[in-house]
Amino acid sequence: MPTASDWRSQAIAAETADLDYADFAQEFLRHNKEYRRQYARYAARRNGASSKETLSTGFARRWGLVFSDRSRCFRRSVSCALAA
Repeated sequence: MPTASDWRSQAIAAETADLDYADFAQEFLRHNKEYRRQYARYAARRNGASSKETLSTGFARRWGLVFSDRSRCFRRSVSCALAA
């Protein structure tokens, strides 16, 4: 990835042209030294934390991260055929 000084180059524009907002934000965070430092500290603390949800929420809020809810199974307990 290029340095911050060449962020206006044509190569960078071509590389990032197809990114949506979420992709662009993820790429920004991936190259942000402060984010990487705090993530490493968060990951180390999370392994031993008693309240992982609180720790995760704080980290996500600090960096403006939003995660969709966990997927849930809404399947009925009765089996049914999908095709006849």
